[in-house]
Amino acid sequence: MKINYVEKKVALKKGENAIICCFENNRISTEIAEIMKKEGITSEQLKSLGFKGKEGETALIPSSGGKVFIFTGAGKKSEINEEKIRKAIGKGIFEALNRKLKKVAVLNFNIEKKGEDLQKALAEGILLSAYRFNKYLKEKINIEEITVYGKENLKEEFFRGQILGEAANLTRDLVNEPGNVITPQTLAETAKSLSKKYGFKCKIFTEKELEKNRMNGILTVGKGSKNPPCFIHIKYKPENPTKKVVLVGKGVTFDSGGLNLKPEQYMKRMKMDKAGACAVLGIMKAIGEIKPDIEVHALIPAVENMPDGKAYRPDDIIEYKNGVTVEIHSTDAEGRLILADALIYGSELKPDLMIDMATLTGACVVALGNYTTGLFSKDTALAHSLQKLSQKTGEKMWHLPLDEDLKEEIKGTQSDIQNVGKTRFGGAITAALFLQNFVEENVKSWIHLDIAGPAFIEKEWKYYSFGATGQPVRTITEFITKNR
Repeated sequence: MKINYVEKKVALKKGENAIICCFENNRISTEIAEIMKKEGITSEQLKSLGFKGKEGETALIPSSGGKVFIFTGAGKKSEINEEKIRKAIGKGIFEALNRKLKKVAVLNFNIEKKGEDLQKALAEGILLSAYRFNKYLKEKINIEEITVYGKENLKEEFFRGQILGEAANLTRDLVNEPGNVITPQTLAETAKSLSKKYGFKCKIFTEKELEKNRMNGILTVGKGSKNPPCFIHIKYKPENPTKKVVLVGKGVTFDSGGLNLKPEQYMKRMKMDKAGACAVLGIMKAIGEIKPDIEVHALIPAVENMPDGKAYRPDDIIEYKNGVTVEIHSTDAEGRLILADALIYGSELKPDLMIDMATLTGACVVALGNYTTGLFSKDTALAHSLQKLSQKTGEKMWHLPLDEDLKEEIKGTQSDIQNVGKTRFGGAITAALFLQNFVEENVKSWIHLDIAGPAFIEKEWKYYSFGATGQPVRTITEFITKNR
């Protein structure tokens, strides 16, 4: 899809339809009214449809020249914010896709209040709502070209939003690909391709290197698959970095549950268990475009969790490089086992901040629902800062406790710890406490994000279509590049 940003008076091209933002009970501007008049559309027609510009409202009017005008409501102008802009343009884009429109002009989205943030949100909303994973469909419904009429002083922020939207959509593409397409090896090839494009350093640890580095969690979980495991390390380092950030993403390219085989209804969609890894790759794409003055390391443990004769078993015990021993109580709690290796490795880099992201527990979905990420950190101020940012980006997060009293739940009987709690209660917390055992003292701040809910959705939501959402790419990119 081609996106044009134009800083001149609106002039619809031949075959170009229009999406017009309207505010509740506000008059349409003189400029927009003139365009409508030229196309044979009046304000009375819009009123006759009962359209008042309320948040979530849309109205369609065909013009005399064969064009379609889509009016989308953003609510009260005094209450406008980034998320309302994304939702408003998302509604308009969805209508355009439903009508199979190929060319669209976006009008009247220049808002003076917080103009920069709103213009960035507009670009994000366009990219996110226009996305469709239709690679394997015969009939592909896409918008070919979108022209945005905006102000020159807002162009830079629009382009930043475009970078963030495109990065999230790369993540969505990777997550939506099935397990027969994306394996640990193809995930590694994607990392190398991305690194080549942006000049990153990239190292792939094969099985021999995993053994040498005592990455026993990755080796153990990956034993049951014909697709061997690997570990991916991407490094971006500017000349004079102001801080060092480590990102860790869970890369289970398909999760059958291993010998603790998942029931059919829970195995379906387990291609999405690599969403943390894919989010890290999406963030690195954005880093390559933005080129911030921070050093960023992306770490991805990549495995396929399958149940063959070599697969690991319940009661097996793993010893990690940092000396911690883990007894396996469920082979379906594999994500934390591979993340442990990555957190140890990440700790050795001595970062100022380490963030891991993973579709880790169903318990987090039970606690927070399908649309909110669980956020864990002992650094309360940092956690609150990230949670507040997530409200602006629309990628909602909620700070959950690292409750020390629940450590007893994962205390092992014949090992230091076990990989699931003794009871089913507080499962998201006990998973985070498990990971905490592998974050060393030299890490100044650590954040764990459980994205099991919002990483993949089963129905249309806000400005997202069915499938992967690309969360939390936009939030984390903004957090690490703008937070000082």
